[in-house]
Amino acid sequence: MTQGPTPSAAPGPVFSAISSSTRHIYDLLKCIGFMPIASVSISADNIRFSVEDSHSMQANVCLTPDLFSSYNYTPSTAHLESSSAAPPSSAEQFNLESEENNVKFQISLSALLECLQIFGADGSNNSGGGGGGNNNRQGGTGGVSGRDNVPFGRQQAPFLGNPNLFEQNSLRLPGTCRFLYQGTGFPLSIILEDAGVTTTCHLTTFVPPSSIDLIPFNRTTLTHKIILKSAFLHDALLELDHLSPETLIYSVSPHRRPNFSLSAAGILSSATIDFSANNKIVMETFLVHEEFVGRYKFGLVRKAMRAMGVASKVSLRGDGEGVLSMQYLVEVGDKGAAPTFIDFRFLPLNHEDEYEDDEGDHSGLDGAEDDADGDEMME
Repeated sequence: MTQGPTPSAAPGPVFSAISSSTRHIYDLLKCIGFMPIASVSISADNIRFSVEDSHSMQANVCLTPDLFSSYNYTPSTAHLESSSAAPPSSAEQFNLESEENNVKFQISLSALLECLQIFGADGSNNSGGGGGGNNNRQGGTGGVSGRDNVPFGRQQAPFLGNPNLFEQNSLRLPGTCRFLYQGTGFPLSIILEDAGVTTTCHLTTFVPPSSIDLIPFNRTTLTHKIILKSAFLHDALLELDHLSPETLIYSVSPHRRPNFSLSAAGILSSATIDFSANNKIVMETFLVHEEFVGRYKFGLVRKAMRAMGVASKVSLRGDGEGVLSMQYLVEVGDKGAAPTFIDFRFLPLNHEDEYEDDEGDHSGLDGAEDDADGDEMME
């Protein structure tokens, strides 16, 4: 990576946003905090933070204007000339591939998380552990919303009583948080104000030598789409994690029972957890066009467990190449507020070497997500 040029004078800000609380932003970004560096993409529709691990897994968090009391994006003249199209519909706001005119850079995600918790935004004291990046069998359930149906007959923990993870009355912190970015070569500034005390953090931005392409997910070869309550997926993987497995076997069948199963094997034992498509308490949507069996590194899937803990629903999709997409719906703020999505993509084990040899050259990526419903998983 190379740092951008040092500017001589500061122009008007390209991006600025103000939030009345850092808690919800911190909790969302913490779900992908298992990597130290994040790629940032800013547009009029959202500010997206992306991380990748081993060229085999990518995770994305999109912070939409709904999460801020003020959100302003003023692209450069070059961007304005090529962005005269009509504003996107709500179904296109989470389209990860629509980023031709976005401002892009990289920052230290670890430093950003440290800045956001200066005034106590970290809710880890109430959590059950961080599933992201650690082999922590307590999962990543920090601040999990309440569950109507507790999987596997487990007792509900005392801190799970709040039906909304981001309930304003319980999570609102005093003061404000302002994001400011003035353009290429300038830092991303985080300005925190609380009770007359102002703290300003300047995070150095870097321009990577080459852009990091998203793992392509070809919706034209979609094999299945499953929507279920995230808590059940979280606890299923937590049970399998007790085996200390290296591989997760993910199986879906349109007719054969079980319809959906997760399997893993350890040194001394193996286990399989089955889901039935007829169980509407667990499974909201079950659309399967053909049988799908994928093998994935369990250590990478484990890093999504914190997102499973904070989400209310998860959409599982697979394409003809075996790429697994997990999109988590997180309810933020008051009832009726637009939800936020956390997106994970995993390459199957038999495709990892091919992906690394390509070195990010994915022909056919453009337009792969031009489906009518964009990346809105719950429609």
